[in-house]
Amino acid sequence: MHAVHNVVLPSVVRGTGPGLVLVHGAGATGDSTYGRLISGLAAGHGVVAPDYSKVTTGATIDIDALADWHVEAALRAGHERFAMAGHSLGSMIATRAAVRHPDRVTALVLTSAFARAPASTRLKLRVWRSLLDGGRGLLARYLMSLMLSDRYLDAMSEDQIDGFAELVALTTGAGSAEQIELALRLDVRADLARISVPTLVIATSDDHLVPAAVSGELIDHLSAAVSATLPCGHLPALECPQEWQRLIEDFLTAVNSDGAAQ
Repeated sequence: MHAVHNVVLPSVVRGTGPGLVLVHGAGATGDSTYGRLISGLAAGHGVVAPDYSKVTTGATIDIDALADWHVEAALRAGHERFAMAGHSLGSMIATRAAVRHPDRVTALVLTSAFARAPASTRLKLRVWRSLLDGGRGLLARYLMSLMLSDRYLDAMSEDQIDGFAELVALTTGAGSAEQIELALRLDVRADLARISVPTLVIATSDDHLVPAAVSGELIDHLSAAVSATLPCGHLPALECPQEWQRLIEDFLTAVNSDGAAQ
């Protein structure tokens, strides 16, 4: 049994075709992470985008429960088997789901991914966690410095930066603290050797939160993985949504074609 086991995640469900579950990261929502991609992905897939941003338990969040909740969301949407795409912390949840439900998960796409947060990431996550207890304006600007590439920020005017910060301050998820603490303590490196499904690992080259080199460590421990790189910061849906969508679609098309041929 999990610490919390009776949660039904609200989910966006769109499209028909092979199932695709989208797993967002800490402090985010399904819409903020994948909103710009969902319509396009739904043209060829049955997309399920659960939202666990408001899950606050008063206790330790259990990654096994999170993994199971996402699988259950797919089953409720009518998908017995499905691919999973995870972003940041969502990549760890998707990885655990593939280990716990090998009969369900057919492929993985892991973006800005890590099996264990490196030291630099843990330091930044601790600052993020401490800022949650203070003013939202400072937190918003700190998050922008982590999540956005220098190139993207440099293209914004000061007024645009101020407006963006106001938006970020208003959209901090209620469960952010628990999710950050989960990211700090998790280590799913032992899971990697147990994954045999086709996996695409996408590094974000200008990422200030999760170094792109961490993706290489994942590749080294996954038996059926390929890699790709996006020239952006931690939020590809904001900086290069079309390129991200294309990578996901091309990979899943190849996986589904191979499966049909067998």
